[in-house]
Amino acid sequence: MKRIASIVIVMGLMVSSIAMAQSEMPLTWFEEGNAAYNEGNYEQALEHYGKIVDFGLESAELYYNMGNAYYKSKAYPMAILYYEKALKLDPGNADLKTNLEIANLAVADKIEPIPQPFYERWWNRLKAMASADGWAWVSIVAFALTLLCLFVFLMARRTGLRKLGFFVGLPMLVALALSVAFAWGKQAELKHQGEAIIMTPTVTVMSSPSETSVDLFVLHEGAKVSILDRTADWNKVRIADGSEGWLPASDMIAF
Repeated sequence: MKRIASIVIVMGLMVSSIAMAQSEMPLTWFEEGNAAYNEGNYEQALEHYGKIVDFGLESAELYYNMGNAYYKSKAYPMAILYYEKALKLDPGNADLKTNLEIANLAVADKIEPIPQPFYERWWNRLKAMASADGWAWVSIVAFALTLLCLFVFLMARRTGLRKLGFFVGLPMLVALALSVAFAWGKQAELKHQGEAIIMTPTVTVMSSPSETSVDLFVLHEGAKVSILDRTADWNKVRIADGSEGWLPASDMIAF
């Protein structure tokens, strides 16, 4: 029994040491990638960053660094892709927005977006103030404060305190509803992959998912599209000016 126990302990230590080593590997790759980037070896930096992605991890910082490495390598469509992926995780990051704007200068297509109503612009700006995790934390805080206000309203004996609980609780309840909606919506966006970046130098958008359909307009690499529908090999897309059509799924990378 003692020998069996010793073997079990040794095996447990081996498993825990392997787990610790694996948990340190992504950080090592990230540091090695940063070192390669600082030395101007952008291809090697991307190799190290890619190992982290293959490991199943992601972060705004990782995608931001990958976008920078691709930009330095003049792979502008890939740079735009990873800046966009980073912005989904950290929508309020000013450096990310600036780098994305610079990378978009290399895109041949200058598409004028459809003007949005003021309420839609306000809603989108409000939603973009935090990531899915950020809005989830806001909802937790708002929920706790809503419960506290409800407790004060129901249990306080003084009229002033009850009024305070009521009038503070109402905006907290609204904040709770909005933050839950934003968190759920952003999480759904991350899973849905409803946008994409064109990767082929020049593509013709078709009227239907067929090579023999009518040509509608042309897009170039780096252009951003919204995915409206999918078939086995084709995606129905919309660009910022409202134009729609079909493209082979192989011409783009969704995010």
